[in-house]
Amino acid sequence: DDGSCIEPCNGYYFAPNTFTPNNDGWNDGWSIISDPNCWKQWNVRIYNRWGSCVWESTVPGEIWVGSVFNGDHYVSDGVYIYTMKGVGWNPSYTFEKTGHITIFR
Repeated sequence: DDGSCIEPCNGYYFAPNTFTPNNDGWNDGWSIISDPNCWKQWNVRIYNRWGSCVWESTVPGEIWVGSVFNGDHYVSDGVYIYTMKGVGWNPSYTFEKTGHITIFR
């Protein structure tokens, strides 16, 4: 994606549903794609299948590399659930969403 589908501060975001953190230089990280300047508040959490939070971010565009809280321990392949909430500078862009991410190595 070259970013051409994202206009400045239009409230759009895109959450990919898979990535491959295997250090091959392709899809090694996961992030919500959006304009970070549009958001007054931002929160993304990722949970494993047992409901434990393995990563959290309050910075739009921050990349998750598949580790537990950016440490040295990496999560296993499989499906993870995310929750995200964005509060826009424009109140009509405020949203809450849940989804899933599949990790393949």
